[in-house]
Amino acid sequence: MESLKTFNMAGDMKGRSDCDLDIISMQCDNEARYRKQITITRPIFTEETFQEGYRISTSDSSATAKLRRSCTSNLSISGHGLCLAVLKFFPIIGWLKEYNWRKDIIGDVISGLTTAVMRIPQEMAYALLATVPAVYGLYSAFFPVILYAVLGTSKHISIGTWAVVSIMIGNAIDAVIDVELSNINNGTSEMAEMTSGISAEDNTMLRVQIATSLCLLVGIIQTLMGVLRLGFVTNYLSEPLVRGFTTGAAVHVFTSQFPKLLGIKTTRRTGVITLVYTYIELFTKLKQTNPCAVIMSVLALMMLILIAEMNDLQAHKSWCRREGRKGKKLPIPSELFVVICATLASFLGRFESRYNLSVVGDIPTGVPVPTVPSLRGSMSLFGSAFAMAIVGFAISISMAQLFAKKHEYEVEANQELIAYGSCHIFGSFFRCFPHATSMSRTAVQEGSGGKTQLAGIISALVVVVILLRLGPLFSQLPQCILGAIIVVALRGILRQIKDLPLLWKVNNVDFAIWLLTFLCVCLLGVDLGLLCGVGIALVTIVLRTQIPNSSIIGAIPNTDIYRDVARVPDAREIPGIKIFCFSSSLCFINADNFKNSLFQKVGINPQKLLIAKHKGDINKKLEYSHCDEEPRNNVHQVQTIIIDCCMFNYIDTVGVKTLQTLITDYDKVDIRVVLANCKETVRQSLLKSATLNKKEAIGLDRMYLTLHDAVADHMPSQKDDNFKHVEVKIQNEISYETGV
Repeated sequence: MESLKTFNMAGDMKGRSDCDLDIISMQCDNEARYRKQITITRPIFTEETFQEGYRISTSDSSATAKLRRSCTSNLSISGHGLCLAVLKFFPIIGWLKEYNWRKDIIGDVISGLTTAVMRIPQEMAYALLATVPAVYGLYSAFFPVILYAVLGTSKHISIGTWAVVSIMIGNAIDAVIDVELSNINNGTSEMAEMTSGISAEDNTMLRVQIATSLCLLVGIIQTLMGVLRLGFVTNYLSEPLVRGFTTGAAVHVFTSQFPKLLGIKTTRRTGVITLVYTYIELFTKLKQTNPCAVIMSVLALMMLILIAEMNDLQAHKSWCRREGRKGKKLPIPSELFVVICATLASFLGRFESRYNLSVVGDIPTGVPVPTVPSLRGSMSLFGSAFAMAIVGFAISISMAQLFAKKHEYEVEANQELIAYGSCHIFGSFFRCFPHATSMSRTAVQEGSGGKTQLAGIISALVVVVILLRLGPLFSQLPQCILGAIIVVALRGILRQIKDLPLLWKVNNVDFAIWLLTFLCVCLLGVDLGLLCGVGIALVTIVLRTQIPNSSIIGAIPNTDIYRDVARVPDAREIPGIKIFCFSSSLCFINADNFKNSLFQKVGINPQKLLIAKHKGDINKKLEYSHCDEEPRNNVHQVQTIIIDCCMFNYIDTVGVKTLQTLITDYDKVDIRVVLANCKETVRQSLLKSATLNKKEAIGLDRMYLTLHDAVADHMPSQKDDNFKHVEVKIQNEISYETGV
């Protein structure tokens, strides 16, 4: 059974009687294949004739105009707008107002307690990784978490210490101390008063001061980025780059824990090829291995890995949902269990004195008194602080967006920057060091039923209890146990190496970015490796922009579809017309490549032909001088070249001059060059170019709305006015009639 629908549409062309759009008929049936028939009649449009018939908005869409309008709207704030601004700056007001206490409070409490059980040993372990005492990790687990709950827009991420940022902190502190100690003798050190005659205790406090300064610098950088609306900067860190970087940094973290697992004291190094030197020293000191540390490390690793795999299996199988219950099984707190057992064993067996086993040491009770962090020597820390600010934000915002998408709410990147920066600045007054989002803790916080940042507040309150009352109980905790906790926590990051086979199949460039970034981080260090990774990613973008694909486009017979003749066998070149497509924007980087590709694909170099003509070597009409492929449709001499500009997102002055030169040169050899599918920004750039060279200005009469408009207007075999209309018939497939 067929149904017939007829629609008539008349476009307002300000008196142009030859413009009508008639959809004659559309037929559908209920069979597997529908038969449709559509006929469209309209005039051929250049941009000039189109704008004569239709009104075009004259609003300024340039970047400066957008910035001006944004500043104006931000400055003119009404009373209602002020309330919205306050709500936006303090997201806690919004989610507390809508909080369902009866439904969500139990999940947040359970999630907060579960995360706290995991947070306590991890925070102490990552503090040692940052070369500061373990208690400062607990400080970083309380103050920033409380403030983020007030300012952050994500409901599920767990703010605190993170392995990659901690290793960057340790490297930065070591580098600063090494440089400053080497400069003391010649009196050029900015921190000479702090580093002269340094003892072990003074060295610890110096490291804490440097870590605190780093925290303040990171906070200032992130806050300024948020105020300046620079949340988009992480777009320059592609996912392959970030994953390659974090995997390489995890190798550094993994290596740094080997001495603790074996009970060996090694020299901390920074700079290039530190991994090689570390492993060489490690193998030369294997005879100094502490048997007690090795035994405890092996037992801890076995227990942690076993329970971690059980937790993963539990999460994947979703036992509770299978049984029809709405609750979630809580993960087994393996870290806290191992810490309690190891601490009791170390205390009762007096491992520190009997077996010379390194332990955490004294953990003072109470919270620190706020002090103004020192910025002395901050210039030498700025590079490291900037890298930490970018890396920490990139990881945090990616995790926030991941869970926001899962739970159907939005996070605001610039507000997140302000929240992270404020947490760092606030925490620096309480001796915290730089932090970020922990992927493992975030997964636990969300997986155990967390609904809002109230779960983070509860976990922070548990940390306060540890700081006020229970801190000294962990003084006999062996450092090898914290090393084992860090190694097991790296499982998820190290598993990212599985990305390589998939990237190789999907995109070789992303594969190269991942692998080269990983190798640079491993061999050159974390900071320099990140810089090299960003450089590699930018180079790939430049190369792909400088040497893009180019092709000759042909028409699919009886359709209005145009495709690359080299890739689609059915595509046919149109007699007398060459359609050239360049798969990139046209700018100074690729202008020469664009011109040479055009000469090569079209087969006519007007400059060479003019030289030959002046010498008297050409006495006949111009034909192909060279061509990559033999013409497929018995193409005769070229009269028109159509440049498909659909891939041009922008064009700079060099690109404009290149087009002007090409048009002028081809006009001299009686070949007309026109443009099709020009975007608004490209059209404006071309029109403004008249101020550079009025004689060679590219007008709207050379720009066509579509490829088919340009083709239909330049078919050499059509001379009558009937050809100036395009008729399209669709019957199971699109058939295109142009009067040919």
